[in-house]
Amino acid sequence: MTTPDTVVNLGDASPRRLLVTWANQQDAWLRALTTETILSRQEVSDDALARIFGTFLAEKGLSDDPASEVPTLEIDHHEVVADESLELCSIRGVHGVNALAEGQDLQFDPDLTVLFGQNGSGKTGYARILKRISAVRTPEDILPNAHADAAQPAPSADITFQIAGQQQVIHWQDEPGLAPFTRISVFDAAAVAVHVDSELGYVFTPAELALFSHVSTGMQRIQQLIAAEVAELRPGSNPLLQRFARGTTVYPVVESLGATTELSELNELATLPTDAEDTQARLQEEIGALRGNTLETVLASAQQSQRDLARILGVIVAVRDFNADAYTKAQESLEAAQERRREAREMLFSASELPGPPDEDWQRLVVAGDTYRQHLGLALYPQDGDACLYCMQPLGSVAKDLLSRYRTFLDETLVEQVAAATARLDAALPSVDPTSLLQATEYVEAQQQLDTPPAWALAAASLLSRIRTLLEEARERGAVTDPALSSAAQPLAVEIATLHESTRAAAIQLADQKANAETLLIEKQQELAELSARIELKRHLATARDFVQRAKRAQRLEQLSRGISNGAAKQLTMQSKLASEDLVNKNFETLFADECARLRAPQVALRFQGRSGKAERKKVVATYKPSAVLSEGEQKVLAIADFLAESRMRGTKAPLIFDDPVTSLDYRRLDEVAARILELADTHQVIVLTHNIMFASALLAGRQSKKQRVKVYEVRDGGAAKGILAPDIEPRLDTVADLAKRINTKLKAIPGTEPVVEDALIKETYDLIRAWCEAFVEQELLQNVTQRYRANIMMSRLEKIDTARLDAAIAVIAPMFERACDRMTGHSHALEYMSTKPTLAELQEDWRAALAARAAYIAT
Repeated sequence: MTTPDTVVNLGDASPRRLLVTWANQQDAWLRALTTETILSRQEVSDDALARIFGTFLAEKGLSDDPASEVPTLEIDHHEVVADESLELCSIRGVHGVNALAEGQDLQFDPDLTVLFGQNGSGKTGYARILKRISAVRTPEDILPNAHADAAQPAPSADITFQIAGQQQVIHWQDEPGLAPFTRISVFDAAAVAVHVDSELGYVFTPAELALFSHVSTGMQRIQQLIAAEVAELRPGSNPLLQRFARGTTVYPVVESLGATTELSELNELATLPTDAEDTQARLQEEIGALRGNTLETVLASAQQSQRDLARILGVIVAVRDFNADAYTKAQESLEAAQERRREAREMLFSASELPGPPDEDWQRLVVAGDTYRQHLGLALYPQDGDACLYCMQPLGSVAKDLLSRYRTFLDETLVEQVAAATARLDAALPSVDPTSLLQATEYVEAQQQLDTPPAWALAAASLLSRIRTLLEEARERGAVTDPALSSAAQPLAVEIATLHESTRAAAIQLADQKANAETLLIEKQQELAELSARIELKRHLATARDFVQRAKRAQRLEQLSRGISNGAAKQLTMQSKLASEDLVNKNFETLFADECARLRAPQVALRFQGRSGKAERKKVVATYKPSAVLSEGEQKVLAIADFLAESRMRGTKAPLIFDDPVTSLDYRRLDEVAARILELADTHQVIVLTHNIMFASALLAGRQSKKQRVKVYEVRDGGAAKGILAPDIEPRLDTVADLAKRINTKLKAIPGTEPVVEDALIKETYDLIRAWCEAFVEQELLQNVTQRYRANIMMSRLEKIDTARLDAAIAVIAPMFERACDRMTGHSHALEYMSTKPTLAELQEDWRAALAARAAYIAT
């Protein structure tokens, strides 16, 4: 079995060697990080991290600085530095913690301090302060006094402690896990379930193994620096894109600027001839000229002239081709046919049978009626019994005869002859559209209004006038009065035809020129856009190159960061697992077995499992969780064994705190736990809070058996205020005579001191008088038959009690004890004593009365 301080040492086979071996296979910056970690035995400082990051950048070619030479690590060059021991001295000035009374001063013994009190007395308030500042796995929030009406202050206290022999004070303001108190180990009821069933990592990582964590943290911080630089390198948007227009070869290159952009491509696009800006100015002028070109207007004018001349030419050609003789013959033929038709009409119809003179309107009426008959399909109409086709009245014989003669008139060939003659006359007319004639006339008149009218305009105007006259005569079907019009139109038709052809050729040429100009304008505009984009790129080449270089650097940094995670970090995790297996798990297994043997804890199997390089442990009974198999008391000692094994692995001295550790334990296990805590008190500062009188008695008895002191506080319930501390002086170590000497020493020191000091010394003297009263009662009045915190009564000493003088002594000692309680430092004083403080004379009188009572009792 190992001693309480034993920590299994696996030697230099070990974590540090594994770490150094790993580091020597890594990049220079990782060797530098590992070296700094091993030398400092803690996480690297910000300054050191900045230097290591500089080494990283230089090594990866991301810095102008030369890469640093980092030698390989040698294990023998680094020495282990022992952690500094921690000791709690006092907690005072408590405010806002549950219902704890203010003004209490909790002084801790360097070895063992016991706070004893009933449930609800206030122990929990002090326990919560200790848990809050430590690294307890189950921290508890600190609440104000739930029964107070007024607003409560935030939790706070002044905590005095010693580290490496140097005393310091921290003003605690409810911070959880406050350094350096995170080294403190706390065991309480909540810790039982955690230490029994949970898969636990180690709260206190051994110093050697902590190096892996420190190096891993350093790597993560380097990655954080990488991420911060990447975030800074990458702007929100491309700053150059808005300067370039689409459609140029430069635009897609600028649009996709980034880590994949080739700087050589940018350089090539930005390389221009020396006269690039002159060329740009020339292109701008040419484009301006092309945009201001009047070809479109000229072309439109030429095309309109072509249409106007074609219209005039059509009118003149139609007149030129007019045959006056044919027209005259057709006219004569029509007149003869019409004459023959009149003669036939007069023969068929009398004047009384017609509504008026037989004219064309009458004839059209007759034709319309017959057309209607044919439409109705009445081939034999009119017959007997037929009705009028219009009014549907029966036809009389007269009407029937008239309608028959209408058909006879219409069936005669004379009507057809008239129609044929009319058609021949119409065909002989010039084919001139009146609208075209009007437009041609307007065009010629416009030409005549020009400053220099064309020569043909006058002849055309005269000819068009003669044509209008001809058309008017033709409409009236009269005789032609200008038979020479056709021959007069011939020379003008030739002239205008020639002019029309030249105008058409000119329009075609202008159209070709316009199309060529538009094509040229597009070509010039594209050439200008391309040149302007390249000139703009050249002006901003430095910005573009910087953008690309920053993107490439960001991409490279991200790749390197991923490489750290996928490479060095994974390898470090594997090495850490090996180190955990060698150092932590094997060491813990030995310590846990030792603690279980000391506490007679039940047998359980330990299973160690590493996740992400963390050492974790788990306990099982067969295949079950311990809580499913073990009793409550067995679970408690198993949890204490696990807790103690873990705390011993720290390798440093720090307080151990036990908050009611023996609930559910039988008396034999209670004594075993007390014995183990007493052993721990020889090497650690131990603080115990308990309401179990037997447990407190066992702790005191164990210390007394070795003639060792122990600081005991009785935690009292003061009603509205809890946690009133009454410092108990251990009777067996502080005899009546010893306490009397200390009281006399205090009485001599009081006279002549300042009032404030005098008040404090008087209170401290009453502390001693109270203890003296207890010692006198226990040791002399009751002859040690029964004592505080003792489990047994010494019946063999019962007969030594002098009952004859007992009442007289009690009459003096009991009220004096009460006065001492009211006036001592650890009591919340009654209201009548808040303004009336005990004087030195009263103190001296009380002491004389106490001595007189003792003298009277022990007189033989």
